[in-house]
Amino acid sequence: MRDAAEERHRDAVVHDSAPMTVARWLSILFHPFVMVGVMVGAAAAASQTTGEAVRSVGTVVLFTIVPLAVLMWRQVRRGRWENADASNREERPILYVVGGVAVVALLAYLLLLRPQSFMVRGVVATLGMMAVCAVATRWIKVSLHMAFATLTATALALMRSPIGYALVLALPAIVWSRLFLHRHTPIELTVGAIIGAGAGAALHYL
Repeated sequence: MRDAAEERHRDAVVHDSAPMTVARWLSILFHPFVMVGVMVGAAAAASQTTGEAVRSVGTVVLFTIVPLAVLMWRQVRRGRWENADASNREERPILYVVGGVAVVALLAYLLLLRPQSFMVRGVVATLGMMAVCAVATRWIKVSLHMAFATLTATALALMRSPIGYALVLALPAIVWSRLFLHRHTPIELTVGAIIGAGAGAALHYL
């Protein structure tokens, strides 16, 4: 009887861990860093050579993702953040400050050296989206996973990119993962999706 009970307990643990693993992987695969790379890479591939597209993605990574990754590592290592997602609303201001400075630096670089680049409009749209999310932080912890995923899905889908269509279909899975991991509430995810979709539409139509 005891062996049977222990086996059922082990099965329950395995069963409980399976969805947790899936949720974590979904959060990694659709992380804002990944979404930025996907959006820039897909847009660059449509109008540039492979080498130029790689350089475009590398530029964005250097200016934005690297400083944010360093910030996340330092904050978690020092115990100032519970996790790299800055899951508490009080942890968000410095994330937006560093992210905003990084995006502004990228925009300045593009305007000075590559003013005709397709990335200028994308950077402006992303900066606007981040500004709205930052202001909203006073009242709500907007889901950046959802905002960036919806921005990327909307922008690429409006470009008629198959990647954009695939991301649109993946959005419910992202919602599930963030809820399952208790990172966000439904309203935080909804607001993130609305802001991201608005930024994606603005990028395409304005």
